[in-house]
Amino acid sequence: MNHMTQLAKLIDRPAKYNFPIETIPMMGRADDDPSGDVYCPDRVMIIRTDTDEYLGNHSKSYRPVTHAKVLDPVIDIVDSMNTPYVTQVNMIDNGAMMEAKIICKEICFDDPAMQDYIAFQITVRNSYNGVWSVMIQADGLRLWCMNGCTTPDKVANYRQKHNGHFNYNFDQIKDSINLFRGNEPRFREWYNTPVKYDEAVSLFDKLTYTPKPTIDGRYRNETQYQRLQQHWREYRDSIGCNKWGLYNAVTHWISHPVNVSSTNKTIVERNSKMLSYMSKSDSMFN
Repeated sequence: MNHMTQLAKLIDRPAKYNFPIETIPMMGRADDDPSGDVYCPDRVMIIRTDTDEYLGNHSKSYRPVTHAKVLDPVIDIVDSMNTPYVTQVNMIDNGAMMEAKIICKEICFDDPAMQDYIAFQITVRNSYNGVWSVMIQADGLRLWCMNGCTTPDKVANYRQKHNGHFNYNFDQIKDSINLFRGNEPRFREWYNTPVKYDEAVSLFDKLTYTPKPTIDGRYRNETQYQRLQQHWREYRDSIGCNKWGLYNAVTHWISHPVNVSSTNKTIVERNSKMLSYMSKSDSMFN
C-alpha cells in the first residue's frame, strides 16, 4: 500500500463534545422510603444538561475542565499551521470520557524498515467521571498497523488534574513537531541495533509487573507477558531482531488490547507504563 492510499484512508470522525454540563448536589433515595431524598453533603454530580444524563460524581473540591476547553484550542493551533489533517473524536459513556485524535497527513516520514509511514498525531483525552485527567500527547502513528509511537519527551506529554484551570501552553504543539521529526534518525538507529533475548524478557517483565507473585512465584501477569512474546515473535519475523521490532511489539500490545474490560483505559495505562520505562536512565531506548 503506497503513501497516498494510506493517507486517503484517514477520514474525519466527528462527534458532539461541546455539550453543556452542570455540577449539582448529589442525592439518593431509599427503596423503602420513596417520599424523601437524602442529600450527600460532601459529594457532587456532573450531568449533561442537554440530555439530563449522569456523567460522574466527585468531592466538592472537584472543578471540571470541559472537553471543548481542551480540544478547541488544539484544533485552532493545527488550523493555523496550514497543513491538512483529520480529526477523529470518540465519546465514551454518554460523553463522560472524550478521546480525540488529530492526525496530520503531510507531517510524516518513512518507517525505518520501509514498510510503513509514520504520521504526526495529537491525542487529547478528558473525562468528567474521574477516569482520566486532562491529557495531551503528541507522537507518531504508524499508518499501516495503527500502532502509536510512544515518546518520553516531556513537551510531548501533558497531564493535569481537574482543578477548574487549564494552563497548557499550546505553542508546545509546534515544538512537538520538531521532536517528532527528530524521531526519524532515532528510529533508524533502533532498526540497526540488535536485541538480545534477555533484554526483551527484562522489558516484558517490567511492563507486566504485578506486586503479588503468581503461583509459580513470578511477579508478572503471565497472560500479558505471553502476549508480548507473541507480538515479539511476529515483529522479529517482519522487521527483525532489533530495537525497532521490539518497540513495535510493545506499541502493538499498547494500541490493540485484547479481552479487556475497557480498551481506552487499558491503552492509557499501558502507555503510561512504557512512558515510565522509557524515561528511566537505564532504559534500552535511551
